[in-house]
This record gives sequence, structure tokens and C-alpha cells, in this order.
Amino acid sequence: WTEDRRRYKRLVEALSGRADAQAEAEMGAPLDPRLADSLVDVMAGEEQLGLDTLCVNVLDYRVRLTGEEYATITELAGRWGLDVRTIDGLNELVIPADASE
Repeated sequence: WTEDRRRYKRLVEALSGRADAQAEAEMGAPLDPRLADSLVDVMAGEEQLGLDTLCVNVLDYRVRLTGEEYATITELAGRWGLDVRTIDGLNELVIPADASE
């Protein structure tokens, strides 16, 4: 329970500042405050709401995910009973492991 929240906090910190610039311009608002709001929800015991917010914003802002970040999101979604449709499409944002730059 507490460990899941710690993992979520680390995930939010890792995703912070990684919005696609074009997507951020289209959204007309920065990503980071939305991620911070999702963390507040999770810490307040609203895990489903927080994770749902994070997933929606990761998609909207086209944040590229590592395989590990994607695995964390899907694992937490399973533990917290999130509708799997919420994470549909996130796999398309995962950076292939062999795409070392």
C-alpha cells in the first residue's frame, strides 16, 4: 500500500518535464501541475482517480514511457482496480528498449 504510493510518487517525478512540446502547446497548459494533482489524489487515498488522471495526461501530452514506467503503470492499475481501457494506447508511447540514442 505505502510502497505502491512511493512507486507512484517516483513515477510522477520521472515523468515530470517530459511532455511533448507540441502536445503541451496544443493543450495550452503545462503537464507538470496535472501530474502533481494526480499525486495529491493518490496520497489522499484516491488511487484510481490519480492514476486515471496520470494515464489520460500521459496520452494527451504524448509522454514517451520506458518499458519500466509502463510496467509500473499497468501493475498499479491492476492493484488499484483501474479500468483497463484507461491504459489502452499507453503501450504505443513506450520507447523500444533497443532505441538507444
